[in-house]
Amino acid sequence: MALDSVIKEAVKFIHSSEENKKLVAEKLSSLKNTKMGEFSSKEILEDNFVFPVEKKPLNARIAGVDSGFVAKNLASLDLVLIRAVGAVFNYKEGKVTESNYYPNYFHFPMPHLSNSALEKHEANCSMSLKRLMEEIKCTKEVIEKFSPDFCFIDGSVVPQYADKPPKDSKVVNHYERILKDFQDLYSVAEKNNCSLIGCVEDSRGSRLRSIVQEEILAKKNLMKKEKLENMFDSSMLDYLLAEGERTFTFTYTKSTAKHPILMDFDEKWGRSIYGFYLRPSSFDRVLRVEFIYGGKDITNYSNKIASVVNELSCMHREYAYPSILIEADMRAKLKPEEINIVFNKIMDKLGKSIKLKMRRENRPF
Repeated sequence: MALDSVIKEAVKFIHSSEENKKLVAEKLSSLKNTKMGEFSSKEILEDNFVFPVEKKPLNARIAGVDSGFVAKNLASLDLVLIRAVGAVFNYKEGKVTESNYYPNYFHFPMPHLSNSALEKHEANCSMSLKRLMEEIKCTKEVIEKFSPDFCFIDGSVVPQYADKPPKDSKVVNHYERILKDFQDLYSVAEKNNCSLIGCVEDSRGSRLRSIVQEEILAKKNLMKKEKLENMFDSSMLDYLLAEGERTFTFTYTKSTAKHPILMDFDEKWGRSIYGFYLRPSSFDRVLRVEFIYGGKDITNYSNKIASVVNELSCMHREYAYPSILIEADMRAKLKPEEINIVFNKIMDKLGKSIKLKMRRENRPF
Protein backbone atom coordinates (compact mmCIF):
# COMPACT_ATOMS: atom_id res chain seq x y z
CA MET A 1 0.00 0.00 0.00
CA ALA A 2 1.11 3.56 -0.70
CA LEU A 3 2.06 5.67 2.32
CA ASP A 4 -0.99 7.96 1.98
CA SER A 5 -3.31 4.94 1.86
CA VAL A 6 -1.72 3.44 4.97
CA ILE A 7 -2.10 6.73 6.87
CA LYS A 8 -5.76 7.09 5.84
CA GLU A 9 -6.46 3.47 6.76
CA ALA A 10 -4.82 3.93 10.19
CA VAL A 11 -6.80 7.10 10.93
CA LYS A 12 -10.05 5.45 9.83
CA PHE A 13 -9.39 2.39 11.99
CA ILE A 14 -8.51 4.47 15.06
CA HIS A 15 -11.64 6.63 14.72
CA SER A 16 -13.77 3.51 14.33
CA SER A 17 -12.11 1.91 17.35
CA GLU A 18 -12.77 4.98 19.53
CA GLU A 19 -16.43 5.06 18.51
CA ASN A 20 -16.73 1.37 19.31
CA LYS A 21 -15.18 1.89 22.76
CA LYS A 22 -17.69 4.67 23.49
CA LEU A 23 -20.56 2.46 22.37
CA VAL A 24 -19.36 -0.42 24.54
CA ALA A 25 -19.03 1.89 27.55
CA GLU A 26 -22.55 3.21 26.99
CA LYS A 27 -24.01 -0.31 26.79
CA LEU A 28 -22.11 -1.60 29.81
CA SER A 29 -22.64 1.49 31.99
CA SER A 30 -25.80 -0.03 33.53
CA LEU A 31 -23.55 -2.66 35.17
CA LYS A 32 -22.32 0.01 37.57
CA ASN A 33 -25.73 -0.12 39.25
CA THR A 34 -26.20 -3.88 38.97
CA LYS A 35 -25.46 -6.34 41.76
CA MET A 36 -23.16 -9.02 40.40
CA GLY A 37 -24.82 -11.68 42.52
CA GLU A 38 -27.61 -11.98 39.97
CA PHE A 39 -25.21 -13.66 37.54
CA SER A 40 -24.39 -16.51 39.96
CA SER A 41 -20.84 -16.63 38.60
CA LYS A 42 -17.78 -18.16 40.25
CA GLU A 43 -15.68 -15.85 38.05
CA ILE A 44 -17.08 -12.65 39.57
CA LEU A 45 -15.70 -12.42 43.10
CA GLU A 46 -17.37 -9.22 44.37
CA ASP A 47 -20.85 -7.72 44.63
CA ASN A 48 -20.26 -4.69 42.39
CA PHE A 49 -18.85 -4.24 38.91
CA VAL A 50 -17.18 -0.96 39.93
CA PHE A 51 -15.98 0.30 43.31
CA PRO A 52 -14.98 3.84 44.34
CA VAL A 53 -11.38 4.07 45.56
CA GLU A 54 -10.86 5.52 49.01
CA LYS A 55 -8.60 8.54 48.92
CA LYS A 56 -6.55 8.99 52.06
CA PRO A 57 -2.97 10.10 52.87
CA LEU A 58 -0.37 7.35 52.93
CA ASN A 59 0.95 6.20 56.29
CA ALA A 60 3.12 3.23 55.43
CA ARG A 61 6.53 1.99 54.38
CA ILE A 62 6.41 1.31 50.64
CA ALA A 63 9.03 -0.36 48.47
CA GLY A 64 9.40 -0.60 44.73
CA VAL A 65 11.82 -2.77 42.74
CA ASP A 66 12.76 -2.59 39.08
CA SER A 67 15.64 -3.72 36.92
CA GLY A 68 17.40 -2.57 33.78
CA PHE A 69 19.64 -4.47 31.41
CA VAL A 70 21.81 -3.94 28.39
CA ALA A 71 23.40 -6.63 26.24
CA LYS A 72 26.24 -6.90 23.78
CA ASN A 73 26.44 -9.78 21.32
CA LEU A 74 30.01 -10.88 20.67
CA ALA A 75 31.39 -13.42 18.21
CA SER A 76 31.85 -16.22 20.73
CA LEU A 77 29.67 -15.18 23.70
CA ASP A 78 27.01 -12.77 24.87
CA LEU A 79 27.61 -10.18 27.56
CA VAL A 80 24.70 -8.89 29.67
CA LEU A 81 24.66 -6.28 32.43
CA ILE A 82 21.71 -6.26 34.82
CA ARG A 83 21.01 -3.76 37.56
CA ALA A 84 18.16 -4.39 40.01
CA VAL A 85 17.33 -1.60 42.45
CA GLY A 86 14.91 -1.29 45.33
CA ALA A 87 13.59 2.07 46.53
CA VAL A 88 11.97 2.26 49.98
CA PHE A 89 9.97 5.31 51.09
CA ASN A 90 8.43 5.93 54.50
CA TYR A 91 5.21 7.95 54.26
CA LYS A 92 3.55 9.93 57.03
CA GLU A 93 0.33 11.77 56.23
CA GLY A 94 1.11 11.47 52.53
CA LYS A 95 4.64 12.87 52.74
CA VAL A 96 7.96 11.03 52.38
CA THR A 97 9.82 11.23 55.69
CA GLU A 98 12.66 8.81 54.90
CA SER A 99 14.11 7.13 51.80
CA ASN A 100 16.45 4.18 51.34
CA TYR A 101 17.90 2.38 48.33
CA TYR A 102 19.03 -1.21 48.00
CA PRO A 103 21.77 -2.28 47.42
CA ASN A 104 22.71 1.41 47.01
CA TYR A 105 21.54 4.63 45.39
CA PHE A 106 23.98 3.78 42.60
CA HIS A 107 25.90 0.56 42.02
CA PHE A 108 27.58 -0.99 39.01
CA PRO A 109 25.36 -3.61 37.33
CA MET A 110 25.84 -7.35 37.66
CA PRO A 111 27.63 -8.84 34.62
CA HIS A 112 26.51 -12.14 33.09
CA LEU A 113 28.20 -14.19 30.38
CA SER A 114 26.57 -16.73 28.10
CA ASN A 115 28.75 -18.99 25.97
CA SER A 116 26.39 -21.92 25.43
CA ALA A 117 25.94 -21.37 21.69
CA LEU A 118 22.27 -20.52 22.10
CA GLU A 119 19.93 -19.84 19.22
CA LYS A 120 18.77 -16.23 18.99
CA HIS A 121 15.35 -16.87 20.57
CA GLU A 122 16.96 -18.91 23.37
CA ALA A 123 19.51 -16.17 24.00
CA ASN A 124 16.71 -13.60 24.30
CA CYS A 125 14.79 -15.90 26.64
CA SER A 126 17.92 -16.48 28.72
CA MET A 127 18.51 -12.73 29.10
CA SER A 128 14.90 -12.15 30.14
CA LEU A 129 15.02 -14.93 32.73
CA LYS A 130 18.34 -13.72 34.16
CA ARG A 131 16.92 -10.23 34.51
CA LEU A 132 13.91 -11.67 36.33
CA MET A 133 16.22 -13.67 38.63
CA GLU A 134 18.11 -10.54 39.65
CA GLU A 135 14.90 -8.56 40.12
CA ILE A 136 13.19 -11.22 42.24
CA LYS A 137 16.37 -11.72 44.31
CA CYS A 138 16.51 -7.97 44.99
CA THR A 139 12.79 -7.88 45.87
CA LYS A 140 13.15 -10.69 48.43
CA GLU A 141 16.14 -8.98 50.03
CA VAL A 142 14.34 -5.61 50.17
CA ILE A 143 11.35 -7.20 51.95
CA GLU A 144 13.58 -9.05 54.42
CA LYS A 145 15.80 -6.03 55.15
CA PHE A 146 13.23 -3.20 55.31
CA SER A 147 9.92 -4.97 56.13
CA PRO A 148 7.74 -2.71 53.95
CA ASP A 149 3.97 -2.77 54.30
CA PHE A 150 3.65 -2.82 50.51
CA CYS A 151 6.17 -3.90 47.89
CA PHE A 152 5.66 -3.02 44.22
CA ILE A 153 7.22 -4.74 41.23
CA ASP A 154 7.17 -3.39 37.70
CA GLY A 155 4.97 -5.66 35.60
CA SER A 156 3.10 -8.83 36.42
CA VAL A 157 3.55 -10.85 39.61
CA VAL A 158 3.71 -13.94 37.36
CA PRO A 159 6.35 -14.88 34.75
CA GLN A 160 5.05 -14.30 31.23
CA TYR A 161 4.42 -16.90 28.53
CA ALA A 162 7.28 -15.47 26.44
CA ASP A 163 9.63 -16.43 29.30
CA LYS A 164 8.73 -20.12 29.05
CA PRO A 165 11.17 -22.00 26.78
CA PRO A 166 10.36 -25.28 24.99
CA LYS A 167 10.96 -28.44 27.03
CA ASP A 168 14.04 -29.34 24.97
CA SER A 169 15.58 -25.85 25.30
CA LYS A 170 19.04 -25.36 26.78
CA VAL A 171 17.64 -22.69 29.11
CA VAL A 172 14.80 -24.74 30.60
CA ASN A 173 16.78 -24.93 33.88
CA HIS A 174 16.61 -21.10 34.06
CA TYR A 175 12.83 -21.30 33.73
CA GLU A 176 12.56 -23.92 36.46
CA ARG A 177 14.63 -21.72 38.74
CA ILE A 178 12.49 -18.64 38.06
CA LEU A 179 9.36 -20.60 38.98
CA LYS A 180 10.94 -21.40 42.34
CA ASP A 181 12.18 -17.81 42.77
CA PHE A 182 8.70 -16.33 42.24
CA GLN A 183 7.07 -18.73 44.68
CA ASP A 184 9.85 -18.11 47.23
CA LEU A 185 9.11 -14.38 46.84
CA TYR A 186 5.42 -14.97 47.61
CA SER A 187 6.44 -16.89 50.73
CA VAL A 188 8.82 -14.15 51.87
CA ALA A 189 6.10 -11.51 51.40
CA GLU A 190 3.59 -13.64 53.32
CA LYS A 191 6.05 -14.32 56.15
CA ASN A 192 6.83 -10.61 56.51
CA ASN A 193 3.19 -9.50 56.27
CA CYS A 194 4.00 -7.51 53.13
CA SER A 195 1.44 -6.92 50.37
CA LEU A 196 3.10 -7.82 47.05
CA ILE A 197 1.72 -5.75 44.16
CA GLY A 198 2.50 -5.77 40.45
CA CYS A 199 1.55 -2.88 38.15
CA VAL A 200 1.49 -3.43 34.40
CA GLU A 201 2.36 -0.20 32.59
CA ASP A 202 0.80 -1.09 29.23
CA SER A 203 -1.47 -4.05 29.71
CA ARG A 204 -2.76 -6.11 26.79
CA GLY A 205 -4.72 -8.48 28.99
CA SER A 206 -8.19 -9.74 28.11
CA ARG A 207 -9.20 -11.65 31.26
CA LEU A 208 -11.86 -9.16 32.38
CA ARG A 209 -13.28 -8.86 28.88
CA SER A 210 -13.69 -12.63 28.66
CA ILE A 211 -15.52 -12.64 32.03
CA VAL A 212 -17.91 -9.95 30.77
CA GLN A 213 -18.53 -11.91 27.58
CA GLU A 214 -19.00 -15.33 29.15
CA GLU A 215 -20.57 -14.53 32.51
CA ILE A 216 -22.52 -11.30 31.99
CA LEU A 217 -23.47 -10.81 28.34
CA ALA A 218 -24.38 -14.47 28.01
CA LYS A 219 -27.03 -13.91 30.72
CA LYS A 220 -27.98 -10.25 30.25
CA ASN A 221 -29.05 -8.78 26.92
CA LEU A 222 -26.98 -5.59 26.89
CA MET A 223 -25.18 -6.12 23.60
CA LYS A 224 -23.81 -8.91 21.47
CA LYS A 225 -20.75 -10.65 22.88
CA GLU A 226 -19.08 -10.28 19.49
CA LYS A 227 -18.85 -6.50 19.98
CA LEU A 228 -16.05 -7.14 22.47
CA GLU A 229 -14.03 -9.48 20.26
CA ASN A 230 -10.44 -8.35 19.63
CA MET A 231 -10.76 -5.76 22.41
CA PHE A 232 -8.29 -5.63 25.28
CA ASP A 233 -9.48 -5.03 28.86
CA SER A 234 -7.96 -1.55 28.83
CA SER A 235 -9.88 -0.64 25.65
CA MET A 236 -13.16 -1.94 27.05
CA LEU A 237 -12.70 0.13 30.21
CA ASP A 238 -11.35 3.27 28.55
CA TYR A 239 -14.67 5.16 28.66
CA LEU A 240 -16.39 2.99 31.26
CA LEU A 241 -14.16 3.50 34.29
CA ALA A 242 -14.13 7.01 35.79
CA GLU A 243 -11.26 8.60 37.69
CA GLY A 244 -10.98 7.11 41.18
CA GLU A 245 -12.80 3.89 40.33
CA ARG A 246 -11.71 0.27 40.16
CA THR A 247 -13.28 -2.84 38.69
CA PHE A 248 -14.24 -5.94 40.65
CA THR A 249 -11.35 -8.26 41.47
CA PHE A 250 -10.85 -11.36 39.34
CA THR A 251 -8.62 -14.43 39.47
CA TYR A 252 -5.55 -14.36 37.24
CA THR A 253 -6.90 -17.22 35.12
CA LYS A 254 -10.05 -19.28 34.82
CA SER A 255 -8.14 -22.56 35.22
CA THR A 256 -4.70 -22.79 36.80
CA ALA A 257 -4.37 -26.35 35.47
CA LYS A 258 -4.65 -25.07 31.89
CA HIS A 259 -2.66 -21.85 32.22
CA PRO A 260 0.78 -22.25 30.54
CA ILE A 261 2.64 -20.76 33.53
CA LEU A 262 0.44 -21.35 36.57
CA MET A 263 0.13 -25.04 35.70
CA ASP A 264 3.79 -25.24 36.80
CA PHE A 265 3.11 -23.49 40.15
CA ASP A 266 2.20 -25.06 43.46
CA GLU A 267 -1.59 -25.09 43.76
CA LYS A 268 -1.52 -22.77 46.79
CA TRP A 269 0.06 -19.94 44.85
CA GLY A 270 -1.65 -20.61 41.54
CA ARG A 271 -4.99 -19.96 43.25
CA SER A 272 -3.80 -16.87 45.15
CA ILE A 273 -3.14 -14.46 42.28
CA TYR A 274 -5.71 -11.74 41.62
CA GLY A 275 -6.11 -8.56 39.65
CA PHE A 276 -8.29 -5.54 38.99
CA TYR A 277 -8.18 -2.38 36.89
CA LEU A 278 -7.93 1.10 38.37
CA ARG A 279 -8.19 4.60 36.91
CA PRO A 280 -6.03 7.05 38.89
CA SER A 281 -6.41 9.84 36.30
CA SER A 282 -9.02 10.71 33.71
CA PHE A 283 -6.26 11.82 31.32
CA ASP A 284 -4.46 8.46 31.22
CA ARG A 285 -5.45 4.86 30.53
CA VAL A 286 -6.59 2.42 33.18
CA LEU A 287 -3.89 0.63 35.16
CA ARG A 288 -3.78 -3.16 35.63
CA VAL A 289 -2.98 -4.12 39.23
CA GLU A 290 -2.09 -7.65 40.35
CA PHE A 291 -1.50 -9.01 43.84
CA ILE A 292 -1.14 -12.15 45.95
CA TYR A 293 -3.81 -12.89 48.54
CA GLY A 294 -4.65 -16.01 50.51
CA GLY A 295 -7.47 -14.68 52.70
CA LYS A 296 -11.24 -14.65 52.35
CA ASP A 297 -12.30 -10.97 52.49
CA ILE A 298 -11.23 -10.09 48.96
CA THR A 299 -13.17 -6.80 48.84
CA ASN A 300 -11.54 -5.20 51.90
CA TYR A 301 -8.09 -6.30 50.77
CA SER A 302 -8.65 -5.07 47.21
CA ASN A 303 -9.91 -1.72 48.52
CA LYS A 304 -6.74 -1.36 50.63
CA ILE A 305 -4.50 -2.15 47.67
CA ALA A 306 -6.45 0.15 45.34
CA SER A 307 -6.21 3.07 47.77
CA VAL A 308 -2.41 2.78 48.02
CA VAL A 309 -1.91 2.32 44.27
CA ASN A 310 -4.16 5.29 43.54
CA GLU A 311 -2.35 7.61 45.97
CA LEU A 312 1.00 6.73 44.39
CA SER A 313 -0.25 7.00 40.81
CA CYS A 314 -2.47 10.08 40.68
CA MET A 315 0.23 12.75 40.99
CA HIS A 316 0.69 13.22 37.23
CA ARG A 317 -2.55 13.47 35.31
CA GLU A 318 -1.09 12.15 32.03
CA TYR A 319 1.13 9.39 33.45
CA ALA A 320 -0.75 7.44 36.09
CA TYR A 321 1.85 5.03 37.45
CA PRO A 322 3.14 4.41 41.00
CA SER A 323 5.83 6.96 41.86
CA ILE A 324 7.83 4.34 43.80
CA LEU A 325 8.24 2.32 40.58
CA ILE A 326 9.20 5.42 38.61
CA GLU A 327 11.95 6.06 41.17
CA ALA A 328 13.18 2.45 41.03
CA ASP A 329 13.19 2.58 37.23
CA MET A 330 15.28 5.77 37.21
CA ARG A 331 17.87 4.15 39.50
CA ALA A 332 17.96 0.86 37.53
CA LYS A 333 18.30 2.27 34.02
CA LEU A 334 21.42 1.32 32.10
CA LYS A 335 23.26 3.10 29.32
CA PRO A 336 25.17 1.43 26.45
CA GLU A 337 28.34 3.13 27.70
CA GLU A 338 28.27 0.96 30.83
CA ILE A 339 28.56 -2.30 28.93
CA ASN A 340 31.33 -0.81 26.80
CA ILE A 341 33.39 -0.34 29.96
CA VAL A 342 33.29 -4.09 30.58
CA PHE A 343 33.86 -4.94 26.89
CA ASN A 344 36.89 -2.65 26.66
CA LYS A 345 38.44 -4.20 29.76
CA ILE A 346 37.98 -7.66 28.24
CA MET A 347 39.65 -6.50 25.02
CA ASP A 348 42.53 -4.97 26.97
CA LYS A 349 43.24 -8.39 28.48
CA LEU A 350 42.89 -10.26 25.19
CA GLY A 351 44.82 -8.00 22.86
CA LYS A 352 43.92 -6.80 19.35
CA SER A 353 44.60 -10.14 17.68
CA ILE A 354 41.31 -11.58 18.99
CA LYS A 355 38.30 -10.78 16.80
CA LEU A 356 35.49 -10.47 19.31
CA LYS A 357 33.21 -7.89 17.72
CA MET A 358 30.36 -8.94 15.46
CA ARG A 359 30.89 -8.24 11.77
CA ARG A 360 28.10 -5.64 11.71
CA GLU A 361 30.10 -3.49 14.13
CA ASN A 362 33.12 -3.41 11.81
CA ARG A 363 31.41 -2.05 8.72
CA PRO A 364 33.65 0.58 7.10
CA PHE A 365 30.68 2.52 5.75
